[in-house]
Amino acid sequence: MAAEQPAASAYTVHADADGSSQLAVGKLLSRAGLAVEWRRAQEASTLIARAGWLEPSAPAHLCMAGTAALRWLQDAADPIAALTQASGRGLRVVLAKAADADPLHTWLEGTPVALGVLPDAHSRADALHVLRMHLLEACAPLASVYGVLAEVFGLGVLIVGPAGVGKSELALELLARGHRLVADDVAEIRALPGGLLEGRAPSLLRDYLEVRGLGVLDVARMYGRDALVDSRRVDFRLELLPVRDAPTDYRARLAGLRGSVDILGQALPTICLPVRVGHNLGTLVEAACRDQWLRLQGYYAEEAFAERQQRAIDEQTESQ
Repeated sequence: MAAEQPAASAYTVHADADGSSQLAVGKLLSRAGLAVEWRRAQEASTLIARAGWLEPSAPAHLCMAGTAALRWLQDAADPIAALTQASGRGLRVVLAKAADADPLHTWLEGTPVALGVLPDAHSRADALHVLRMHLLEACAPLASVYGVLAEVFGLGVLIVGPAGVGKSELALELLARGHRLVADDVAEIRALPGGLLEGRAPSLLRDYLEVRGLGVLDVARMYGRDALVDSRRVDFRLELLPVRDAPTDYRARLAGLRGSVDILGQALPTICLPVRVGHNLGTLVEAACRDQWLRLQGYYAEEAFAERQQRAIDEQTESQ
């Protein structure tokens, strides 16, 4: 009797991939502390793009052998033939719990498919969760932005501007005020599902800050590891411009120089700050972040101020 094909479940992962975004299964799991024993060491670096069930009719590059999949294979007329067919269509890695590994190891002999054995301490759900998170990140659209990314009052602030305007000096001042640094000089921005922009530092620049006149500074050693954060949601963009280059708008006296920019298809709120000699940019950034929190809660100071003015005009008109 033909084996029943397992139904789709939460153990299936699908993610579009291209050559630049594929990552090794072992690296994905090890980054989250999920150690894997590879029965074929030479296959441990097999590249993957998606994960799914052991289905010879539509195999994925990576499969998680859960209870239903193992039962399906055990009931198959020829499990070795089924796995050989799947490997011919792209299957390269099978992950399984240690208790389920022995029959799989026997069936996979003679095929190019590697068997990864998860320790008993790690569940299949844990492994698939890790793979989902890292595949989403690996396959997300990526843009490199010249600037500083900092966390200020819980908001991710992307600070941009021309060379020499003072971005890194501002980052240093924010660190001194107890805020945290994500990236200096270049921030890698990824567009994640749900309209989320996430930024982090390139691996070569992580933990370091370069300030004109001081050179390269080790932030972790100077301010402590807590002064750094690996990644942060990007909440708004702050553009520093010399006064001569800043836009002029009479409405800016009330609402500020505000707008939005498109980054990877997402509209990111932006504020332009004209840089003048003697300005305390750290204080201005903190004020911008406090104001941004109010805006996220639906309060706009310029609208409240305009309403107060209108009420005063109305009252004066009525009194006349």
